[in-house]
Amino acid sequence: MLLWLLQGGGYKTRCGDALGDDRRTNVRRFFIIVLGKGDNMQEVLRELAVLLVILCAGAYLGKRGVLGEACILQLNKFVVNVAFPALMIASLDQDFTAELFRDSVGLMVISWLCFGAVVLFLEAWKRVSRRPPQELGLLRFLVLFGNTAFMGYPVVRAVYGSTGVFYASIFNLAHHFVSFSYGLSLLQPGRRAGIKKWFGNIGFLATIVGFLIFLIPGTLPYTIHRPLEWIGDITIPVCLLNAGARLGTSKLRDLAKPHAIWGTSLIRLLAFPAVLFLVLRALKLPEQWIIIPTVIFGTPVALTAGLFAEEYGNDACVANRAVVLSNLLAVVTMPVWVWILLRWV
Repeated sequence: MLLWLLQGGGYKTRCGDALGDDRRTNVRRFFIIVLGKGDNMQEVLRELAVLLVILCAGAYLGKRGVLGEACILQLNKFVVNVAFPALMIASLDQDFTAELFRDSVGLMVISWLCFGAVVLFLEAWKRVSRRPPQELGLLRFLVLFGNTAFMGYPVVRAVYGSTGVFYASIFNLAHHFVSFSYGLSLLQPGRRAGIKKWFGNIGFLATIVGFLIFLIPGTLPYTIHRPLEWIGDITIPVCLLNAGARLGTSKLRDLAKPHAIWGTSLIRLLAFPAVLFLVLRALKLPEQWIIIPTVIFGTPVALTAGLFAEEYGNDACVANRAVVLSNLLAVVTMPVWVWILLRWV
């Protein structure tokens, strides 16, 4: 289905030389990335270490009762309704040229087609699965909602620099639109999803506002952008503290349960990027139109998944376990995908 859609789109044109590094340069960059000798990869490894430290701090605070149930719920509401929307708007508040925007159209089309195929896959899964609706809805949400910014952008930056991050941001717009409309409805199966629920939630509205700001020449005034950025920066630390607090009250042997979270992790980390890579490579698309989508679709479960599961009445504990498991596995799978992409594209 995805192959047919892409062929029907007919996107065979090159998007310019903005990312035109030769293959030998990219292979050398890969070894710099994997061996950790480059500043970008060291930055990624440092960020992963920070993630684990904050997660452990949250586990400790949860065990000590500092982050109790009431505190976690209030922090969740703050992040969902304030911090995360601010983060999305601030991330899209950047300058761009008309040339860059034209070059990004192909990636936008590929992105929408890919997410359309993912939605079809999730709907087919619903038809054949015998799992309880609540559990199945959460698992489908975990497959859909990826950690694209935290894990995907650093890898794209390491390969292509700041221009690649710009294109990754463009490609990721469809992820935001789909996740905050269709995606959130998965967490509340059995309830009728009206227009207000799909398109009236704060995450979707923040995406619309951010996209409109992105289209307007120039950027927001510093006195508006900076507060949004500061408030948005709270999102990831709070998500990690809350996830750690939840996991801190769980037994160690239960952190990889239920076994279904292994399936969702492997779908995100292996199946999605493998199918996408094979399809886009068969179509002989430009290098960056293959590498950037494959990297983004090979990211683990989003760090905010547990937070949204909690807010929308689903199992936050299972979601947080899936977050930890998939992000740890991604430390291995993402460098492997970079090697495959730079070797075979």
